[in-house]
Amino acid sequence: MKQEKLFDLLKAAVSPCECVKAAKQELLENGFEEIDYTGDWKLVRGGRYVLNHHDTTMFAFTVGSGYNKKDMVRIAAAHTDYPYLRIKPNPDFMTNSYAQVNVEVYGGPILNTWFDRPLGVAGRVAIKSEDVFNPRMVLYRSKKPVMIIPNLAIHMNRDVNKGVGINNQVDLMPVLDSIPEDERTTDYFLSFLARELSVEKSDIIDFELNTFCMEEPCFVGVNDTMISSPRIDNQSSCRALLDAIEDGNRADGINIIALF
Repeated sequence: MKQEKLFDLLKAAVSPCECVKAAKQELLENGFEEIDYTGDWKLVRGGRYVLNHHDTTMFAFTVGSGYNKKDMVRIAAAHTDYPYLRIKPNPDFMTNSYAQVNVEVYGGPILNTWFDRPLGVAGRVAIKSEDVFNPRMVLYRSKKPVMIIPNLAIHMNRDVNKGVGINNQVDLMPVLDSIPEDERTTDYFLSFLARELSVEKSDIIDFELNTFCMEEPCFVGVNDTMISSPRIDNQSSCRALLDAIEDGNRADGINIIALF
């Protein structure tokens, strides 16, 4: 059961927002009450609470059934993000007949593991609304692989197995599509995103999007003693803290987890 819950989170948490969404939903289904900054907190002994902080951070805490003000507060924390390639604000460019997406390295990924993988896109998008100070925020996750970072064929890069330096600004730019000459455009990705969200391209104010590997977690080894999965750092830490706050039965003090 614990392994299934780990796999579920690894598959769901493809962006910080998706991680918080999945974690919060799980806690609500396990008896936690949602509170927010603007409301009055009517905390009680034995209570279990969850707080969403701007969609990328989540706090959850429990108050011991025998709590008194001299009891200790115990806190543990983990990241909702993970090392990935983040899409830049001006994402579109063309190389010959290929539409590509401009990305930057986020965190400390092992760069060569991103080559030749089916990549999706996930995160949140700010969309124009009637209130200029409150754009509509939408979570987005592509349903299929939409880009890839290809390796060169070995006869075009004979030294690849000897260890070749990776130029982040050239080699890591994902390919989105191969486009006929009469259909080439400089806003291919933004047009795709607008279609996915059923909005006009001009209505997209901003976005916070990252690429993610669409391969799913699996057991490895004759006796299933190992796990292979994208995002295992940091989402396995988030899984451990969710299990701890759900299963903990400490009667004194307050337990807090911060997923940020």
